[in-house]
Amino acid sequence: MSTRFIHRGTLLALIAASLVAAAPAFAAVPPVNATLEPSQIALGESAQLTITSSDRGMDPPQLPHVPGLELRIVGQSQRIQIINGRTLASSSFIVRVTPQTVGIFTIPDVAPNGEPLVLRVTPPGGTAQSGKFSGSGAPGVGGSGASGIRMVADGAAFVRLVLPKRDIYVGESVPVDIEVGLRDGFARPNALPTLVGGDFTLNNLSHQPEQARRAIDGKPYTVLTWHSVVAAVKPGKFSLSVESPLTVRIRTAPQRDSMIEDLLGDPFGQNIFGASITKDITATSPSSELTVLELPTEGRPPDFSGAVGSFKIAGDVSSNAAAAGDPLTLRMHVTGSGNFDRVDSAMLEHLDQWKTYPPKSSFKASDALGLKGEKIFEQPLIASKPGTHTLPGLAFSYFDPGTHRYETAHSAPLNVTISPSLADGSLNAPQLPAGAAPSAGPAATASSNPGLRPDHIATEAGTGTLVPLYLQPRYLAIPSLLALTFAGSWLGLRRRMSGSSNVLGGRKRGASKDINRVLNDMETAARTGDAASFFTLARAALEAGRGGDSDDIRRFLALADEVNYAGLRPTHEEFQRWLQFMRDAFQRDELSGGKLS
Repeated sequence: MSTRFIHRGTLLALIAASLVAAAPAFAAVPPVNATLEPSQIALGESAQLTITSSDRGMDPPQLPHVPGLELRIVGQSQRIQIINGRTLASSSFIVRVTPQTVGIFTIPDVAPNGEPLVLRVTPPGGTAQSGKFSGSGAPGVGGSGASGIRMVADGAAFVRLVLPKRDIYVGESVPVDIEVGLRDGFARPNALPTLVGGDFTLNNLSHQPEQARRAIDGKPYTVLTWHSVVAAVKPGKFSLSVESPLTVRIRTAPQRDSMIEDLLGDPFGQNIFGASITKDITATSPSSELTVLELPTEGRPPDFSGAVGSFKIAGDVSSNAAAAGDPLTLRMHVTGSGNFDRVDSAMLEHLDQWKTYPPKSSFKASDALGLKGEKIFEQPLIASKPGTHTLPGLAFSYFDPGTHRYETAHSAPLNVTISPSLADGSLNAPQLPAGAAPSAGPAATASSNPGLRPDHIATEAGTGTLVPLYLQPRYLAIPSLLALTFAGSWLGLRRRMSGSSNVLGGRKRGASKDINRVLNDMETAARTGDAASFFTLARAALEAGRGGDSDDIRRFLALADEVNYAGLRPTHEEFQRWLQFMRDAFQRDELSGGKLS
């Protein structure tokens, strides 16, 4: 018995020792778990493969090669939990799975002794669920658009272009959404997003984007959404994408060495404890394949101006009654959605008994993009004859991308009553029978044209000639009389001046009788109040003499200039005082030089 117990004790001891020795070996291989979400996606989206280990220092896993799939490690996270005093640590690697074709794929050997993972990929536009990952750099949410989301700068931002359709026509305006996702504390925009390439035009981009908060893989993002309209300028197959300038913060330390960042989960704490740099980048959205179809030539109306969309028209006129010669305004209202910049119409180019003018247009948008609204055409018209006229209905042709054919919209005809012009007296005159004499007198007029006659604007008496009055014969006597008066005055003045000159010339020759004649003429001018003749004679006499440089003579000549230029009328006493001055000058022998008496 003792020997049996000894053998049993020895066997148990050996088993216990072997278990203790094997414990480190079992601990050296921590359990690994792999999950794939979602298991079904559409082509163009991506799925998330998460490989989790209870070892905090797990090395990057060896990814299997699966034809038709692209597997890439895009992130790593670590977690520490304390449960009932025990510390539990785990680390995870996040793998982006992007399919290249449609089909069912099996991902084997991800976790030891684990079951293979199956991914089903459907065509674009199918019923696949949205993936959690797309792009490179960080985890994210798969986009609802066909191209999904592409993360940039270690998951700091993404840019996405959302198109409602893949086949459009040349000139067709298509609404698009441009989304720019910014991780809080790690990215900010620098400018508005723009299209890449010149095959399309981006119109009416909203300057103030819509803002929304979104959590992507547990991290907060601010998503800016711009609404715009794109239009193709030529047919063909194109890749359409947008780009946006950003300023991002990029971590320089490996993510596996920044465990405290993921534990804090706060941008402020991450910026403090994690090493990072600021960098300006241009983020680009994934390309969207777009087919641009050429407008068909078959069935194209002659008045087609390039409008593509869905439209309705209506017509009206400014007044249903007017007088001949009065202008009217014909209007055409085009409502709907489409490229209103190509909506055009000549309206009524030629119309019998009407004078037409080129129309003018104005547009009023009913949405922020200018894709919907109303365009109004206004055309002035003038009727040349009275009567009841019918304005024909207007027509407008466009191409409807929904029905894939040309459509022509029509408006209803309009009736307009044109009355005789009030300015035309012949239209208001009563028509008399042939051979009948017109009646005279107010009573006869009232009996022949009963009722009130319209008022007329009173006009002034007319004239039978356009010759100015001063050239007509009856008015020619007035300018002739004025010319004769001027000529007579000029001749008389010349005669007096000539006589004065002769007197002065005689004085120079010593003829004192001429000086006396000058004094007599000055006395005559003084009696008649002719200041001009008086001072003319006095100036001639003084300038001809030798004593013309005395102070008294200079003051007298200045007084003469003042009287002539100011138009003064001297008194009789002033003339006598000036005559006495001239006599004293002759007596002092200032003018005669001792030879005048």
